[in-house]
Amino acid sequence: MPERGIGDNGNFADLFFASILDPEANVRRLTAIQAEGFRAASELVDRFVRMANSASNGMKEPKEPRVDAAAEGADGNGTGRAVVEPLLQSWLSITDQFLRGSTRLVDETREGPARLDLEKVEAQGTLELESASPGCARGEVWLHNRGLGNLGDIRLRCSELLAHDGHVISAAAIQFDPEMVPMPGRSSRGVSVKVLVDQEVPPARYCGTLLAEGFPDLAIPVTVTVRAPAS
Repeated sequence: MPERGIGDNGNFADLFFASILDPEANVRRLTAIQAEGFRAASELVDRFVRMANSASNGMKEPKEPRVDAAAEGADGNGTGRAVVEPLLQSWLSITDQFLRGSTRLVDETREGPARLDLEKVEAQGTLELESASPGCARGEVWLHNRGLGNLGDIRLRCSELLAHDGHVISAAAIQFDPEMVPMPGRSSRGVSVKVLVDQEVPPARYCGTLLAEGFPDLAIPVTVTVRAPAS
């Protein structure tokens, strides 16, 4: 059978989504961002040091230091403070920006969407859904096959969802679209999850487990929060 190119089945888009949802790739991006930030900060420090040196060059040293020299700066005329204060403010600003950006990226990598890595046999995230009663809770789970081999069609299953008081949402009320997910090599697929909540389901938090057929070591927690109907 002839091999198909990247664009034949939308695999280019699949690779794109696989790349942005890859935790390892996100960590590499974070490392690169931090390195770039420290490089920029170092260049800024060097520039201010050169400014300080050029500002002090050619200035005549006083024979006796003034009493208030420490308050005005190292050279006794305020030049030191004028150079050092912008340096510190700029350095602190750059550090703060990169730390905030790094924190956001780490949080996105750690939390992210619910996903199953079929090639590494790893599960990450929690499928958290909400719905009024009656209503329909919707969400999405991602399947990734980063290997070269074709894993065939994958079927997702979900247990019944149990509340603290014993009330149950049946597994039959949980639907997946598509029901069978083809997973060729180097591909990612998003699967829509829909939970039908009828009027007999009381408000509560219902918990269960999502599984992938043929992968007994993969499981994702599922929670459905059912709210009281709007009055």
